[in-house]
Amino acid sequence: MPADQHALLRARLRALPKVLPPAPWRRSTVMAVGGLRAAGFDRDSELLLVVSASGRSVIDCRTGEKIARDPSDYWEDQQLLEAEGIGPLAGKTLRVAGLTGGGLPLYTSDGWSIELAAPDWPDTDVLLKEPDSHPHDSSREQPAAMHKLHTESELRACGFSCTGRSFIVGTPSDLAVYTR
Repeated sequence: MPADQHALLRARLRALPKVLPPAPWRRSTVMAVGGLRAAGFDRDSELLLVVSASGRSVIDCRTGEKIARDPSDYWEDQQLLEAEGIGPLAGKTLRVAGLTGGGLPLYTSDGWSIELAAPDWPDTDVLLKEPDSHPHDSSREQPAAMHKLHTESELRACGFSCTGRSFIVGTPSDLAVYTR
């Protein structure tokens, strides 16, 4: 991409206002999480395991409700990027993303996607893109449908559930959960 197109894209990203996501998405909760280290979704549901400096929790992303809590000191496997579930996820090992690496899905099977952009690094914009949206292709007649949800200086975990019906944005101090 030529330098002038880079400058235009940066200007466009800076000009995007922070908004709530479009329908069918809604924010189910924003909660304080002291020292969020990692988070990972159950493969078959909208349950999210959160590992923090104060233990582990399970969040039902559909409702935003914390449905299980274990305050015991716990460290996820930082090499394999996995954590043991609690409550309804007990007996399961979940892949996690967070402080020591990993990643959550950035695409859904029906075309929604999350893109991270840093026109003013270290601040990172979290963009939700609608299906068939092509923000980097100026040859398209229709403007890209993307929505800036957050600007964060330190993301810990960001991405969709395995089902594509929820997504999270986690920082060291809080967790935003979205669902449809």
